[in-house]
Amino acid sequence: MNTYRLALGAAAVTGILVGAAMVATRVVAPVVSPVTLAFLRYLIGLAFLALPLLRIRWPRYTIKDAAAIAVLGIFQFAVLIILVNYALESLSAGLCALIFSTMPLATMCLALALRQESLSSAKTIGIVLAITGVAVSLSPSSLAAGGGNTGWSSPIAIIAATIVGAACSVLYRPYLKRYPTLPTSGIAMFSSVVFLTLACLLTGQTLWPSNLNIIDWLNIVFMGFASGLGYYLWLWALGRIDASRVVAFQALGPITAALIELPIERHLPSWTLCLSIVLVVSGLLLVQRMQVRAPARIN
Repeated sequence: MNTYRLALGAAAVTGILVGAAMVATRVVAPVVSPVTLAFLRYLIGLAFLALPLLRIRWPRYTIKDAAAIAVLGIFQFAVLIILVNYALESLSAGLCALIFSTMPLATMCLALALRQESLSSAKTIGIVLAITGVAVSLSPSSLAAGGGNTGWSSPIAIIAATIVGAACSVLYRPYLKRYPTLPTSGIAMFSSVVFLTLACLLTGQTLWPSNLNIIDWLNIVFMGFASGLGYYLWLWALGRIDASRVVAFQALGPITAALIELPIERHLPSWTLCLSIVLVVSGLLLVQRMQVRAPARIN
């Protein structure tokens, strides 16, 4: 198997892990605070990345750049995942994964606003399809079928998490051009763990919950494993094929979450969720297909 196929496989696994981690979070979110759950997830994720981080040669960072990367890491790995954890307390994993999978399009919209990218008809159609899909998923009937409450705090939280992730993707670009990706990500994730530790201590939330059973801990360990392995595979794929090809596989997230939830929830997904998945995935694939017409870059 050549490097190109391996990179595509790594990107696909990353998309699948995102959806699976959403389901695991949905199981544990009702019994663990969002901040504590985020701390445990990225503490375990950082442990999985420790070996490759220790084996690489680290570049010299300026204090200003290191501080900026640390702040971005706090938003990307702490603020973002706290919002996701809060949303998953009341919304289904499939619905959250669906909205979260639009992050590539949200990133593109921010890049368009900052004039880093140009708008085309394909991008416009793709964005409209994805926004329509999200709108359908947030209809009252879809929220009720997905386990959501009647309030808007959870949908707003997952939308905010998506916007935070998109903003971080855009703001990271200058630093990823100057420094290698893996050590930069290590700084970002480590800073988020420190921030989450302080957040738990200052707010009186436990770092190590005592009310969890073995199933809960297995889900938390899987979430950390998915974060560490998924992030490593994502970076590995980005180093070998075009970024647009890698992010296209985020569309596997909501599909994976919906399939895993079938035996757990013991009922089929609602027709509105299925329609939303079709619209969002179609929008993602349309935009990515137009962006990858140029020959793929293989290192």
